[in-house]
Amino acid sequence: MLAVREFHELLSQLNVRFADLRVHRTQSTALVLKDGRAEAVSTGITRGFAARVLDRCWGFACSSTEERLEEMLEQARRAARLGEGKVRLAPVRPASYSGEVRVKKPPASFSSEEKLELLERAHSVAGEHAEIASVTVSYHDALVEFRYCSTEGGDVLLTYPWVSLQVQVVAKRGSTLQMAQERAGGVAGLEALSRVEELAASACERAIRLLDGRQAPSGRMKVVMDAKLTGVFIHEALGHAVEADHVLRGESVLANMLGRSIASEEVSIYDDPCIPGSAGYYLYDAEGVPAKRKALVEKGVLKSYLHTRETAGAMGQEASGNARAQGYSFPPLPRMSNTCMQAGDAELEELLECAGTGVYLCGSRGGEVDTARGVFQFSAEEGFMIRNGELAEPLRDVSLSGETLEILRKIELVGREVEMHPGYCGKDGQLVPVGDLAPAVLTTASVGGRI
Repeated sequence: MLAVREFHELLSQLNVRFADLRVHRTQSTALVLKDGRAEAVSTGITRGFAARVLDRCWGFACSSTEERLEEMLEQARRAARLGEGKVRLAPVRPASYSGEVRVKKPPASFSSEEKLELLERAHSVAGEHAEIASVTVSYHDALVEFRYCSTEGGDVLLTYPWVSLQVQVVAKRGSTLQMAQERAGGVAGLEALSRVEELAASACERAIRLLDGRQAPSGRMKVVMDAKLTGVFIHEALGHAVEADHVLRGESVLANMLGRSIASEEVSIYDDPCIPGSAGYYLYDAEGVPAKRKALVEKGVLKSYLHTRETAGAMGQEASGNARAQGYSFPPLPRMSNTCMQAGDAELEELLECAGTGVYLCGSRGGEVDTARGVFQFSAEEGFMIRNGELAEPLRDVSLSGETLEILRKIELVGREVEMHPGYCGKDGQLVPVGDLAPAVLTTASVGGRI
């Protein structure tokens, strides 16, 4: 591969306002164990280059081969001369950094057979339950090398591992089927997957409980969201609404709301890519901007948006270090990292007692969010009725819906215990790993049947 000095020389020859170059190299392993049989075992290495050139507008080009590097830069330069010259970049101090995230058990140090043993351990726990009809355990790891260079002198080289394991089970009783899943992983080694038996047991227990679940009541009522569902809510309903490209395009209910109260004073939410071992962990973003924790909502008041340098420049604000790209073939976008809600003082028993009558909802199976109108609808993984402040009969196929700002403003209590859950976030055809860190909360919302 070319030396960094040669990358800078190529960029300087373009004679444009700004240009940068990203190099991505990923060595990965993927394993799938379904119903006791290894269905897929794959390993591979991918490498590619991405160039952005800013002259009158952005020009972007990418290539999987170093031989086409000069041609790729010229394509981006020509495209950058076709626009109207309205792009403004927020100023940053060019970063110079080279480092590696070190972990206890690097995935590259273990064979595929040893990794398959992890999947088999999870599968064996699931196999102990007579009502579990199907088990799928999926594993993925990667060793990622990322280099960033710019005409401003930016020079970042990062090397980090990634691991992920997911257990998905299907429970069956007669003609009734119910599915549940659990996931673990992040920017870490195999030490992050030490609890695979617990993951499998948790997924099985929930799937079997759902076989006894009844239809949820419909209507507006008190809702206690568990830590996992709260995390999904703040990610989907709030996190996407504070991504600055949505704000600039008029696609966010939070446009022109900085400094205004949008939530209960009990609510403080921040974006933090600096949590070691988390799914959304990184030290520098895809524009070479240092990662940092930033407050999104502080005691109910909207404090900031998530930016690339372009969106920050358009709003006259600072770059927040939230430019992320799925890989070399994608341009950076404003994205979340780890979306976190600050813990409160309430125990779960207090949340249930204050709810009195309502529902306790756990996890999420997905849903829909309209950031422009500020409305959402999620399907919870499972639920329970709350009667006289205590958990009662199980529920299934429960939906939660409402207006984002109304739900935030009606949060009465925030739980003491927080949980981190890894996941993936899709936007504009790009998928990046993210984390949600949140406690349980008590609010009021509309509840109904299946989405």
